[in-house]
Amino acid sequence: MVEITRKCLWIVLFVCLLENSINAQTPALQNPIDYKVAQLLGVQEYKTNQKFIQRLFSNQGYFLDNKGQPDLYKISQTLKQNGLLKLTFKQPMELEVTFSVKENPTTFTNVLYDILNEMGYYYFLLKESVLNEQQFKFILSMNTEYAIDPTLLQEKLYDYGYKVLNIERSQVYQWNYTITNTTFQYPKATKLTTNETNRKANLKGEYWYQIDKGNRLEVKSSNGILWYPKLIFFDKNLNILEIISNQKSSQTFQKEIPKGAMFVKITDTFLPITTKNGLDVTLK
Repeated sequence: MVEITRKCLWIVLFVCLLENSINAQTPALQNPIDYKVAQLLGVQEYKTNQKFIQRLFSNQGYFLDNKGQPDLYKISQTLKQNGLLKLTFKQPMELEVTFSVKENPTTFTNVLYDILNEMGYYYFLLKESVLNEQQFKFILSMNTEYAIDPTLLQEKLYDYGYKVLNIERSQVYQWNYTITNTTFQYPKATKLTTNETNRKANLKGEYWYQIDKGNRLEVKSSNGILWYPKLIFFDKNLNILEIISNQKSSQTFQKEIPKGAMFVKITDTFLPITTKNGLDVTLK
């Protein structure tokens, strides 16, 4: 009986020592702001700069949103402005970024690829993806010298109606983003007003419009050249509804808008730069 008691005491002592060891390696995070900062920087980087960080975030209220939660954008922006958010690698290496989103995975994927291209990330691979009832989670892999700037990424996602709920850096080359959609919008699309002609030029010869009102589109080349009209109609979640790809050239083209269409992309069937000098588009 005495022997069993001694063994129990040794087990309790071992557990206590183990907990103390773990706690010694983890910074004392007194509030949710500290916790988010540590997630963005990593524990070691947080510990190294803890006193400086505490001064930077001394005004806790400024770094909370209107719901009393840590404002990730303000936090990451402050870290970046003060040189704490290190995003550069010593040499090119594999960057892994995990994205988790609940709403409309196809829409989010299209948006994210657009944003990454805008940020200069053209070559990346889908390393892993999981779709279940709770969320769509996928990992993108790319060979680069720079991690994705979380401040800039949040800005661009916001333009599309997305909010970043959480950011966590596991390693300098491993990041995790949890994202939600508030109200989807597509900043690339010019909103058309009924019976008003919109004229614009694009060097790529590709034009996006929002057409939530109206029944018919009239499109003509601004400089009167012949082109081969190609129109792709999308619903509010960027799912393709209809594709029109003309094999005959014309200066003017008219098309009834399919039911449920919210956006349309207009270009030339064979050579998009044919329409680089502009299109005149009227919503009827």
